[in-house]
Amino acid sequence: MVDKILEKYEGMPWLTHTAREPDNRTLEEFLPAMLKLRAAYPMIPGLEMEYLNDATPDGMSRSDYVTSAGQSLTIYRHVEKHEKEDRLIFYIHGGGFIRGNGKYSRTNARLHLEKLGIPTACCDYRLAPKDREPAALNDTAAAYRFLVDELKYDPEKILITGDSAGGTLALALGRRLKNTGEKMPRAFAFYSPVTNLTMSSISLEINLGKDRLFSTGFKSVIPMYADENRLESPEVSPLFGDFSGGFPKTYFCADDTEILCSDTLECSAKMAKQGVEVKTHIFHNLWHAFPTLHSLPPLPKEVDEVFAEVKAFFGI
Repeated sequence: MVDKILEKYEGMPWLTHTAREPDNRTLEEFLPAMLKLRAAYPMIPGLEMEYLNDATPDGMSRSDYVTSAGQSLTIYRHVEKHEKEDRLIFYIHGGGFIRGNGKYSRTNARLHLEKLGIPTACCDYRLAPKDREPAALNDTAAAYRFLVDELKYDPEKILITGDSAGGTLALALGRRLKNTGEKMPRAFAFYSPVTNLTMSSISLEINLGKDRLFSTGFKSVIPMYADENRLESPEVSPLFGDFSGGFPKTYFCADDTEILCSDTLECSAKMAKQGVEVKTHIFHNLWHAFPTLHSLPPLPKEVDEVFAEVKAFFGI
């Protein structure tokens, strides 16, 4: 059935599908530990992931700011490169639009710094259901503008990344910047982004029951975030937007057993057709947003593979 999800994209130059099984340690040790934590921290609005360590490791520095929207923004750097490094990763966290602020966001920002060796920013944004769309997108846009206008980072040296709902916000941010004529970042990288909140993708049906994290789906979260009459808006479901006319190069990865696999494939195909430089890697038998949705090190080797591809794609 996985082949049915991928068959229409076979031979596309932008697509790589790795069909190999994860190594035994991932399946027998890491995966059970991750699923145990997943059960302990279900999709509850605002739930903080207390098991994550928020300490700044030796060799890293942390700088905290407040954006014009009143949201916190943190930048992690390597101490020895503090005065020299002008490139930046802006990581936008996932969490189904209802959680992910705090430790989750900062843990993954530090992961980006560790794997890519570039200062990494992350921000909190207002969460649903208390603050529904477009609050999260507005806060994300304010954070990007703070980085560019206040901290003077050159957009040509910024890579924006996002996992899951963070990918939704990052894609919508890119379109908003394009539409307003603002300077775009150099590139984007997404890990299992949600691109279509209408829940009409083929993988939602085929992979329901196979997806390790969303075995029963996640439709209950969507009404917390957006009204039904807004689901086809490109600011809510970026798949329905226009990416032609200079959208930056974009990297995607996802897993072939997750219910959101088609979100990545459909968006990749549309962007490539509209002239965007796209690279997409679909892995096998892992889980949604696996490069960032992890428990504790050591990480599966596929995580290193993804970050190596991001480094090559971004020219790091």
